[in-house]
Amino acid sequence: MTALRLSALAAAVALLCVFAGTPAAGAVDDPEPAPFYQQTLSWEPCGQDLQSGAQSDGASQPPGFRERLECARMDVPRDYAHPARSTMQVQLIRLKATGPGEHLGSLVINPGGPGASGVNYLIDSGNAFARLNQRYDIVSFDPRGTGHTEPISCGSKLATGGDDSLATKEKRINEACGRYSGGLLRWVGTPDVARDMDVLRAAVGNDKLNYLGFSYGSKLGAVYAHEFPDKVGRMVLDSVEDPTKNTWQTALAQARGFQRALDDFAADCLQSADCPLGTDKRGAQEQLRTWYQELSERPMKVKGETVDETTYVYALREALYSRSDWPALRQALAQLRRGDAAGILRLSESGGGSAARTVPAPQVGRDELPPQDQLALRAISCRDTSERYGADDYPRAERELTKASPLFGPDIAPLLLDCYDWPVAGDDSSREVAAPAAPPLLLVATSNDPATPYEGAFNMARELGNSSVVLTFHGEGHAAYTTGDLCVRRHVDDFLLNGVLPKSGTSCG
Repeated sequence: MTALRLSALAAAVALLCVFAGTPAAGAVDDPEPAPFYQQTLSWEPCGQDLQSGAQSDGASQPPGFRERLECARMDVPRDYAHPARSTMQVQLIRLKATGPGEHLGSLVINPGGPGASGVNYLIDSGNAFARLNQRYDIVSFDPRGTGHTEPISCGSKLATGGDDSLATKEKRINEACGRYSGGLLRWVGTPDVARDMDVLRAAVGNDKLNYLGFSYGSKLGAVYAHEFPDKVGRMVLDSVEDPTKNTWQTALAQARGFQRALDDFAADCLQSADCPLGTDKRGAQEQLRTWYQELSERPMKVKGETVDETTYVYALREALYSRSDWPALRQALAQLRRGDAAGILRLSESGGGSAARTVPAPQVGRDELPPQDQLALRAISCRDTSERYGADDYPRAERELTKASPLFGPDIAPLLLDCYDWPVAGDDSSREVAAPAAPPLLLVATSNDPATPYEGAFNMARELGNSSVVLTFHGEGHAAYTTGDLCVRRHVDDFLLNGVLPKSGTSCG
């Protein structure tokens, strides 16, 4: 422990027990605040061990950017119902405000996932918030179970099993997670991360939480508003998750969303005479499915790496997260038509550390474990739901999702087995987002978002029940603010910097 003493924690048990279930905002209003809220953070230059996990080498950031980064560790209870029993340390990172203008405190950002590293995201993408950074310290963090905050571990290799079925493989992964991280799995759910964010709000000296969350980060922000409505400052949720859909319904919506995005890409490609998909809509869809079948039957090798149908679908999906990646996808498909899968492999590897990704990476080998961020996604998602689908459910899932999308459906269906025999029970409370006492939030929704479909923002606004405003971006892809669209940026920045919400029904693009 760094900033706290166990004796002080023991004295605070009574004060923090209110965190155990229902909204916890009252804890920070107590005349004797719990020591977690009183801690002083020790900000220091970020070490190479933290910066090495980022994808960027820093070349895309302005000179001196990485030197401006500061890191700290923040103490939080592992179990908010029993804070003195055990603590953990949350890894933080910040870019101090540059000026000019009045300093507005800290703006906390979350890149999505769940499972994505907020530390890596700020290192890779911090310059995207340069205007906001003039007046805000930009702060991010690795949520519990991810990155440098007690990362979920499930060992290094799965024990060999006799049954090669998909359901059995998922069960073996989950058993391994229970063996290696069983003491942590109960404490990685979104409500606990929201409580950590309230400790963070106090630790950086803010009376209210100013926040910008993408994708899963929108869910985290909404849960915070539900639990701490009187501590909500200026909050923006971009690429909004739909709180009215369960896991199965979300998977179906994503299959339809990615298929719609692929159709839009194909239609755009066909406007050019040299489109690798051919000359008509029907032929384009047939060509896309033919490549899938060919790579399934005869995977290609690129520099020792295997490119199969799963790699192919993941490459398509990665490119559909942003319209700016469409030219790269078109080029990769032109290469594939010539028998070269290098472009497909490159695209499939492009999203490992990116923000706002909602669908895991391709399946790994028979006895291999997914990468850490995917294990964190699994752990957080399974803690956040009581749904537990197994081998008997999979045929129906594959059938329904394949009907929704012949290409993406079979690839998304296995995700419904992620929580098969998960070692700890799920908690559905993260779907409770009603926050009528919170000030209005700004929700940003992209009309053709494949991962968090457009209507989800309106469902979120209705569930919040606090007159939150939906800003529509007529466009393609996921995470509107980071597309660089000037209209979206103007409205988001005006709200975060000046507190001015756009009028209901405002749209961009």
